[in-house]
Amino acid sequence: MANAPYGQAQNVSWNVSAESFASRARMVFAGTLPAEIPGDGPWRMYALGSPPPSRAVEVEFVELPAGLALPDSLQQLGARSAYDRFFDTTVVYFEQRGLIWADFDAPPGLAGDSVRGRIGYMICNDRICLPPTEAAFAEVFRPAAAAWPDRPEFTGPPATPLRGAQQAEPVATPGDRGDLWAFLLLAIGAGFGAFLMPCIYPMIPITVSYFAHNVRASAIRMALVYGLAIVGTFTGLGTLLSLLVSGAGAQSVAANPWVNLFIALAFTAFAFSLLGFFELRLPSGLVNWFGRQGQETGTYVGVLFMGLTLTLVSFSCTVPFVGLLLPSIAAGEWFYGIVGMATFSTTFALPFVAFACFPKALNMLPGSGGWMRVAAVVFGFVELAAALKFLSNADLVWGLGLISRPLAIALWIVIAALAGFYLIGHLRLEADPAAARVSAGRLVLAVCFFGAALYMVPGLFGGRLGRLDAYLPPRSEEAVAWEMGASGVRHHWFTDDVAAAYAEAIALDRPVMIDFTGYTCTNCREMEVNVFERGEVSRSLASDFVLLRLYTDGPKDREFQRFQLNLAGTLALPTYAIMDPFRPDVPLIQLSGVVSSERFAEFLDEGRERFRRPA
Repeated sequence: MANAPYGQAQNVSWNVSAESFASRARMVFAGTLPAEIPGDGPWRMYALGSPPPSRAVEVEFVELPAGLALPDSLQQLGARSAYDRFFDTTVVYFEQRGLIWADFDAPPGLAGDSVRGRIGYMICNDRICLPPTEAAFAEVFRPAAAAWPDRPEFTGPPATPLRGAQQAEPVATPGDRGDLWAFLLLAIGAGFGAFLMPCIYPMIPITVSYFAHNVRASAIRMALVYGLAIVGTFTGLGTLLSLLVSGAGAQSVAANPWVNLFIALAFTAFAFSLLGFFELRLPSGLVNWFGRQGQETGTYVGVLFMGLTLTLVSFSCTVPFVGLLLPSIAAGEWFYGIVGMATFSTTFALPFVAFACFPKALNMLPGSGGWMRVAAVVFGFVELAAALKFLSNADLVWGLGLISRPLAIALWIVIAALAGFYLIGHLRLEADPAAARVSAGRLVLAVCFFGAALYMVPGLFGGRLGRLDAYLPPRSEEAVAWEMGASGVRHHWFTDDVAAAYAEAIALDRPVMIDFTGYTCTNCREMEVNVFERGEVSRSLASDFVLLRLYTDGPKDREFQRFQLNLAGTLALPTYAIMDPFRPDVPLIQLSGVVSSERFAEFLDEGRERFRRPA
C-alpha cells in the first residue's frame, strides 16, 4: 500500500502482516507518519511505554483463532525517547515510521485462520496534537516463506494495509469557480471605472492623435505596443503581489488583522483622494524621465515608454481602482494577482488601442465634463464603505468589539445617504464645479443609494439584511436567540473547544457538526445567517447534532488550520465536517463552499444517517 500523504483522511498509513511458522506465529504492525510540516516540526506517534498523559500505541485483539493465546507483550523497533513540551515529561515516540510486532505460540494448521482487532494511537507535532485515533484490522495468517527470524525487518513495506475508519465523502461545490468569475468581473469593472476618471478620459484624443500621423498599418502596430506596455506594467505589479502573497500563505495574509487594517487605511486614502481632499502623485522626476524617453527614443521603443508614462501619470486615478483588487488577491490563489491585473489593465488599455485603430469612432464619445467628477465622488463613497468592512475584519480578529454590527450598519446608511444627497445636488464638495441641473441618470442612481440606506434600517435592530449580512459583523447572540426563540429553536455552539464538543457528543450519542470558519470570511457569514438560521436546517442543527465552530483565523489559527487540513484535506472556508465522536479520525461526510439551504439539509441528513448505521 502506498503511504497516504498528509491531508488525506487517514493520518497514519498502517500496514499489517500475519505469518505462521511450525509452532510460532507473528503479527507485524508498521505505521508511516504524515509528511513533516515546514516550521512545525516532524509528526511523532507515541510508542509503547510512553507515560501518561501521552497516549501510547495500543493493540487490542478482538478475535483470535482457536488455540492461539494472547501474547505476553508487544515489541517495537524505531522508538526514540526525548522530552515533550506538550506533556512536560520524557516520552517514547516514533518519527516517520514505527514498527510493532507480537509473537505467539501457534497450534498446528494455523495458516488460513483470521485475526481481528483494533489499534489506537495519537500523533503530535511542535504546535498541535490531533485527537486520539482508532482503526480496525482483519488479517489471515499465511505460511511463512522463511525460517523464524529473531525480529522483523524494519525497512520495506509490509504485506497488507490496515483497514481504518470509513473514508469521508467530499462534496464538490462550484464556489471556487464562481469566486474567480466574480473576481474577473470586479477587475473589468475596476479597469472601466479607472478609464472614466478625469485624469484619464480627456487623454484619449491626445493619445490617438499621436498615432494618427502614421500610416494605418503602422499606427495599429504602434497602438498595440502601447497597449502591451500598459498591460505589462500592471501585470508585473500583479506578479509581484502574487509572489509576496504566496510566500506568506494566501489565507494567512487575507485573515491577518494588520493586513486588513492596512487595506482599510489604503481604501480610506483612496476614497478621500477621489472625493477631492488631496491628490495621490508619483515623484515628478520619475514621470518626467519616462516622458523624455518616450519623445527621444526610436519609434517602437518610444511608444513603449509612452505606455509606461501613461501608467505613471494616471497613478492618482488608477490606484484607487487597483486597490479594489487587493483584498481578492490576498484571499485568492497565487494566479489571482496575475490574472486580475492582466484583466484590469487590458480593460483599461483597450479603449486607447481601439480608438487608435478606428480614430473616427472618437466622435461617438461624450465630451469630458462634470459627469466625470460625479463618477469619481460616487466611487469615493463606495471605497469609504469598503474601508469600513476591512476595519471591521481587524476588529473581529483582535476581539476588540469596537465596531459592532449596528454601528457598521449605521455608518453604511450615512455613507449611502451622503452619496444620494450628492447625486441630487444637495451636497457639494469644495472641488466641485458650479451647480448644474440634475440629470435623469444621476436621479436614478440617487434613488438606488437612498433605497439601500432605507433597506439597511431594520439591521440596526437586529434584523437580517440578506446578502449584505455576509459583509457585516455577525449578529449578536441576543438577536439570534430572540428571533430563533420565537420558533422554539436554539443553537448551542462550542467555540474553539474540541474536547468539550466531543465529550458532549459522546454523552448525548450525537454526531458532531464542525464548522471551520473565519472572522474575515464573508461566505461563512452568508451561510450562518441565510442557511443555518432557516427552516429545516435550523431545526436539524438544534436537535440532531453537537455544534462545534473553529475559527481558523483567530488566536488558535495555526492549530485549527492544521487540524482542518489533516481532517478534511482542504483549508477552504467555509468547510463543514460531520464526525462520529466515537471514531474521530475521519469525517462521515464533508462539504465546502456556499450552498443552498436545501443542499445543506441533504448534507445534514446524510451525515445523520451515516452516524446511525451499524459499524
